Amino acid sequence: MKVRDLAKRLALVAFGVVFGLVALEAGLQVAALALRLTGQQLPSTWITGSRRVLCLGDSNTYGLYLRDRAQAYPQQFEHLWNAQADGHPIEVLNLGYPGTNSSRLRRDLPRMLETFRPDVVIVMVGSNDYWTAAVPPAEPPELLARVGQFIERNSRVYQLVYMLRRALDHRRVEVVYESRQDGGARGSARYGDVEFAMGFEKAPRQADHDERLLENLRAVAEVARANGAEPVFMTYPSRMWNYGDAGRLIRIAAGDTHTHLVDLAAVFDPVCPNEPCPEWLYKDHHPTAQGYELIAETLVRELGAGPGAQ
Repeated sequence: MKVRDLAKRLALVAFGVVFGLVALEAGLQVAALALRLTGQQLPSTWITGSRRVLCLGDSNTYGLYLRDRAQAYPQQFEHLWNAQADGHPIEVLNLGYPGTNSSRLRRDLPRMLETFRPDVVIVMVGSNDYWTAAVPPAEPPELLARVGQFIERNSRVYQLVYMLRRALDHRRVEVVYESRQDGGARGSARYGDVEFAMGFEKAPRQADHDERLLENLRAVAEVARANGAEPVFMTYPSRMWNYGDAGRLIRIAAGDTHTHLVDLAAVFDPVCPNEPCPEWLYKDHHPTAQGYELIAETLVRELGAGPGAQ
């Protein structure tokens, strides 16, 4: 008899928990719908205290040559933004890696979005597509994984729990870069116990690289939005060599996907009308610390009244 009573009580508790979760989910969905009908969105800052910005790209995002990688644009952007008295705080994560091309970024993006749950994704990539090997897109997830992704993307209760966890999360991104004698590189980006394999292989220039870069950029914007993040594309500061070629295609992809574009080449034109300009760019056209500061200032200005960073 006691076992039956205990079983009944456990069943009632389980029913109460399930009913409570269903009721909470329904209430949050109704509230979200009401906000959408008024043209508003529920910002994550009400739980986490800050919006999360994920910066993706190659050595121009990573901060190659800098004495301190905190001088790269992601950390400068975070510092300048948060110094604004009237700005909602942001947390900026730098996952740039030297040699990264658009196909590798496209392949790794779903897992990165799942791990970091950013509000905004800033992408500057494409210059390395002309001399590094492309990688195939990620395999489509299996049925169970797709069900899990559906819940993650649509359940307000899940998102609430995740945001609460993110508010208490003190992990930091650590990027390990190791070049190889064959001209490639192998390394990783770690976030607590989560690790992303990073690197590249050299390859001859392919005839269809422009089409592949455009396809990958369009896919990046689509995947970011599908996961609740607002994409932002940036051109490279330099118009020279592969940087100029990639910049042209980045502008096209931004227009095709209605993605916010920050045209850094146009920003650098007045201060660097004719390269070389060593105050702003190194000889191989990577930004200097001063160049990164200009990029950060541009992002504060461009996104101050723009997509989700506010």
